[in-house]
Amino acid sequence: MSKLTSVSLIALTSLSLILAGCQKKAEGQVVAVVNGEEITLNELNGEIAELNVPANADKKLVRAEVLQRMVERRLLAQAAKDSGLDRDPAYVNQERRLKERLLVSMYGKKAFDTVAVPDTTKVDQYISSHPGIFAERKRYRLDQVQFDAPSDIKRLQELEGAHSMAEIAAWLNKSGIKFERGASALDSATVPPETMAKINALPAGEPFIVPNGNKIVVSVITGSEPVALTAEQARPLATQAIRQEELNKIGQDRLKEAKAKADVKYQTGYEPPKAPAAGATGAAAAAPSALAAPVEN
Repeated sequence: MSKLTSVSLIALTSLSLILAGCQKKAEGQVVAVVNGEEITLNELNGEIAELNVPANADKKLVRAEVLQRMVERRLLAQAAKDSGLDRDPAYVNQERRLKERLLVSMYGKKAFDTVAVPDTTKVDQYISSHPGIFAERKRYRLDQVQFDAPSDIKRLQELEGAHSMAEIAAWLNKSGIKFERGASALDSATVPPETMAKINALPAGEPFIVPNGNKIVVSVITGSEPVALTAEQARPLATQAIRQEELNKIGQDRLKEAKAKADVKYQTGYEPPKAPAAGATGAAAAAPSALAAPVEN
């Protein structure tokens, strides 16, 4: 076959693919075709389901508006591809992360569906054994400062001698570290019981440090008030917490199994630490559990 014939066949094949795309019709389960790319009824219904549309809304109008947004998004995505953005290394990296997070999220949802709903006795036992979340739940008022974590995290050891917010502010100023100061609040239900016990054991006015991503947050309790929960409010929260704990166990077990089967190679100097570093801060210290339960509205 000559070179000219080969080129002609390639051109004809490309043309036939373009024509095939143009011939796609918006019918049956296909609600729209955007430059040959189909948008299905399943995709449209999935997008509508995420909107929590009121029951009395005009469903036909909502459907039309949502579909139009999907068409416009698809057009912009196609334009982005035409500009070569889908081959940009930054896009490829973010796409991989998003896909992995979506897979893990759906994996967690599937696992959560297998976790049994605890009976009333187990729920009541959980409520009585977690007073900081239920019977003794409090909302603490805080005087708080936030600042970026220093490059040398060991510098925070210098704050061990500070016993008031004034001393904290003085150290930050002396060190040339910019910070923000203001009032905040802390709900005891959002803090692990062992951590809350340590905070409550501090002398009045004593600062405590909690990492928050790349920020260091120093707080002093200035007051508190109880957060009353009825049994009707407490039981759903306890049920969700019990199921989340069970899901965490499933996630850790599955991760352990995956690691046992995995073949992972690290470049020298990038190996994982043998044990978590004492006083670890930053995003790694605040990493979420392996699987997370779906949020219940």
